[in-house]
Amino acid sequence: MTNSRKAVTVIYFSFTSLSTVGFGDYYPQTDEERLLAAVILLFGNMIFSLVMELFLEILNEWKELENDLDEGDQLSKFFGLI
Repeated sequence: MTNSRKAVTVIYFSFTSLSTVGFGDYYPQTDEERLLAAVILLFGNMIFSLVMELFLEILNEWKELENDLDEGDQLSKFFGLI
């Protein structure tokens, strides 16, 4: 298996595992592959958690702005927030 094919397989395995689909058609077979898979899954979950935290902060800020403003100001503040 060429290095480019291995890279594509690792990316495919990562996406299917992180999305919790996990088809099982590719899986780590050696200890090195298992270690790499564990690291990828750990950091993938950490990055997903950080993205969700930022998303929730934006939603909370939007709710606070929505309570303080009338309709005309809401749209401009929304685009300013983004």
